[in-house]
This record gives sequence, C-alpha cells and structure tokens, in this order.
Amino acid sequence: MLFNFNLLFQVSYRSLFYTRGTHARLTLKRLCVLLIFAGLYLFTEVTSWIGFLLDSIFFSGYRRIQVLQPIFVVGPPRSGTTFLQRVLARDEGRFSTMKGWEIVFAPSVTQKKFFIALGKLDALFGSPLYRLVRMIEMRILKGFSEIHPASLFEAEEDGMILMHIFEWAWAFYLLPFTEVFWPYFVFDQKIDSGHRARIMGFYKRCVQNHLYAFGPDKIFLSKNPMFSTMIQSLDEVFPDAKFIYLARTPFETVPSTISMVSYYFNTLTSPLEPYPHLNMQLDMLELYYSYPLKKFTELPESRQQAITYADLIEKPEQTVAQLYERFGIELSPAYAQALRYEQEKARRYKSRHAYSMEKFGLTPEAIVKKYAAVFERFGFERQP
Repeated sequence: MLFNFNLLFQVSYRSLFYTRGTHARLTLKRLCVLLIFAGLYLFTEVTSWIGFLLDSIFFSGYRRIQVLQPIFVVGPPRSGTTFLQRVLARDEGRFSTMKGWEIVFAPSVTQKKFFIALGKLDALFGSPLYRLVRMIEMRILKGFSEIHPASLFEAEEDGMILMHIFEWAWAFYLLPFTEVFWPYFVFDQKIDSGHRARIMGFYKRCVQNHLYAFGPDKIFLSKNPMFSTMIQSLDEVFPDAKFIYLARTPFETVPSTISMVSYYFNTLTSPLEPYPHLNMQLDMLELYYSYPLKKFTELPESRQQAITYADLIEKPEQTVAQLYERFGIELSPAYAQALRYEQEKARRYKSRHAYSMEKFGLTPEAIVKKYAAVFERFGFERQP
C-alpha cells in the first residue's frame, strides 16, 4: 500500500500525547484544528482512493499517457515561482498545470471527470455554486491571500498532491515535528532510493491522470519550491524534464518566507514563540538556493535555465521569450500578445508587503554570510 499509515499514526499519536512544552502543544485551538483536519482529510482520502479504484476500471488508459518534456519551476519560496507559473499557464494551448481543487479534491481521473461535469452543470444555472465556493474561500483565505495569492481555481503547487499518500513536507506546518519531516525537505539526500521511487511513482501517476483528463498532447507545467531538493528524483522519473530556477535576493526572500511560514504555524498551531523553527527555515532556504544549481551542472543547458526575480518582474515578455528559445518552444502570436499584457501589468504592479529582517532578529551581515554563494552567483547587492 502506497499510503504511509505508519507515519500518519506516528504523528497523530505524538500530537495527542507528547507535545507539552513544544510548538505543537495541545491547546483548545490546536485540538479544534486537528479535529477539523482529521474530518476533512478522512473524507478526502476515502473519496480519492475510491476514485483511484474506479480509474483502474473505467479510465485505465491513464497508464499509457506519456509525460513528455515536463517543465518544473523551482527555487526558494517567495522568489517569483507562482508568478512565472501563472504567466506560462496562460499559454493554454501548450501547457497544462494543476489547479488547487484538483490537487486537494480530485487526484483521480474519476474525480476530475465528476468536478468538470459539475462545473458545466453549474454554469448552465449561472454558476451559483462557483460563486459560493469563491465567497467561502475568500473569507477563509483572506489573511493568507495577502501574503500569497491562493485559490482552488488557480494553478498551485502540485507537490501537495503527495498528501494523498501522506508523504508531503507541507504536513510539517500542521504537525511540527522536525525530526520526522525534515527528510522531506531534503528529499534527494535523506530519503532512500526505494522510498523515493514509490513516492515519485505515485506523483507520476497523478501527472498522467491530469494529462489524461486535460490533454495528453500538452506539456505538463509544475511549480514547487519544495521540489528544489528533488531535482535528482524528478530527473529519474522524467528523464527529459526541463527545469527553471528562480533566484531573488535573500534580503527579500528570507524575511518574506519567514513571515509566510510563521503565518502557517500561528494559524494551525499554538507555537511558543512568534517565529518558530527559525534556524530550520534558514537552513531550508540555503538548500533551496544551492541544491538546484548544483544539480544543474549535471544537466545539459537545453534542459535548465536560471533567471532572477528582477528580470522576471521587470521584463516578463523578454524573460519568457528567452526561456522558450532555450527550450526550443515556439512562441505563438496569441501568447506573445498575452505576454505584452503581462509586461504592462508588471509595470503597474507594486508589492503591498515589506518585511524587516530585524523583526526576525536577523542582520544584513548575517544574511550575506549565510547566503554568500547566492550573492556571488547572481551579483546581488550586499546591502538591503
């Protein structure tokens, strides 16, 4: 069985009986969060695995889907990966990418078919169900969306689909047990090859399911900062995959990531301090910066490209055109027009957020020292 019941039972038992004096302490708020999650997760997994079973009966053709030259956008969080994914996803005739509803509620072909049909039926009546879901998610995700734009109907990090076998790093933000989940943050280095093969086999199946439902002739597009330490595993499963690495100055990425991750912890747990696991976050970012660049030296230039956040935001049209040229992809007139629109929008964009390093007890000197290789590699300014 692919599902990691052992890990689920281990962290569930620990969450109930061994959390006193830790960031996972069992407060009333924490208990409510765990109960809500348990109910939703149980429902989601039962329906998903029924869907997988039905797939083998009614949609077994997914096994014959070839995932050719998929593109993976990697790099540290808060470095522009979401923006690039959504810009590329606008080339709808060429790329296909997973949206939030699909990742969480519809990993199987059966579920995708159901929700697609439901969406069409809803549209016949003026989309009342769609508007209701949008209203609910806007209220629930209001605080988070100010940090990271999120929606069930937008392209999202498909690595979260590993929740359906309980082999996902993101679980750490709900179940903050460092020694248990740290290996998932350093995937290639800390998880043995057999275990990695099983996880990546499930992920490939989910990608095949997606292409079966949305277009087997399309290029699969993925964006996951957590895949930054999974380059080798992805290369083993998708030997013709192409990788795009986003780099942003640590003066912006570090405080922005800490702010986002701390929001997760303070929403889902009752931490003992406002910025829990700070050193782990700093180490994680160092790996997300360095590991992809290390693995890129083992890949041909035609399969990898590193770009900076500044280039992407200031000149998205030129940056994407260069990516297409590097990867041998033809730029259609319709998409070229869409890029010009993104270029104009980028010129008008102003971030609503500013993050202070001092707020987290960090200094510019400490940041430069820890991420010296990044400053050197991309020529980032050494003063914020």
